[in-house]
Amino acid sequence: MPIALSTAWYVHDDPRLVTTLNAIERMGFKAVEIGVSRPRFKLKKVQKFLKKSELKVTSVHNLCVEGKVEPANERGDWLASPDPERRAQAVELTLETIENAKALGAGAVVLHMGSVPIEDRWDKQDMLYRLGGGSKAVAEELGVTAADVVAERAPLAPAYFDAACESIGELLERSDGVRLGIECRMGWHEVPDLAELNEMLRRFPDPRVGYWHDVGHAVLRSAMGLEGQLEWLERHGQRTVGIHIHDVNGRLRDHYPPGLGTVDFERLLQWLPSDAIRVIEIGSRYIAEEVMMARSLLEDMGF
Repeated sequence: MPIALSTAWYVHDDPRLVTTLNAIERMGFKAVEIGVSRPRFKLKKVQKFLKKSELKVTSVHNLCVEGKVEPANERGDWLASPDPERRAQAVELTLETIENAKALGAGAVVLHMGSVPIEDRWDKQDMLYRLGGGSKAVAEELGVTAADVVAERAPLAPAYFDAACESIGELLERSDGVRLGIECRMGWHEVPDLAELNEMLRRFPDPRVGYWHDVGHAVLRSAMGLEGQLEWLERHGQRTVGIHIHDVNGRLRDHYPPGLGTVDFERLLQWLPSDAIRVIEIGSRYIAEEVMMARSLLEDMGF
């Protein structure tokens, strides 16, 4: 299976998605993930491009719809909302995404499930990065431990976890033909954490439901002292639908092209099923040469 490039990388000076797809093909890619990005999605225009192209769509990132979406839900994060109206809206838009994925020949949809609404959560995430090494001096300076911060999530999370499971059940009941990959997220407050993913996959043994590994997110969570970066794959490698591949620099910033950061990618390979979808997911600021070098690096490793 060829390595795909996500349309998270896009052509800045032309807002048409087909322009980005054309640029991806010119870089020698044979596969693409249609992701959440600035260029607007128009199904018929993408289908028209694909008919005259050798590029194949391996996966689609939720949400991938033609209409306008509220910013807070643009990646389907309301799937875990305890608010019935918000959750129902996210389910309907995800079902539309699944139909678009099928129309494009994609085998999987990547799901963000949502997050627990904790005040100042990103400031607290920065605190977790500082506390992640277990330094007593840092804990004394901040007046808090990592366990104290994470404990704030615990009483709120069950309602969001239950809503996420309700959404998955409804998606399975009302769709078919496409696998659903539940992505590990970078935020400590987001759903699921590893324990919640364990329970989700236990509740839904249906082979249409699986895990989507995000390399950078797992690295960042590990830096916060949460799950080990390989622990997700060690637990659920055989149910891994696909993987988002990107590098992380020394300042804990992700979505860099592989080779421009500190991640040891070869360690991942032993846990990946041979049919797992491989997707480079990087920012749009990188030039074609950097993108192609990243692909070559991964191919040489055996991805």
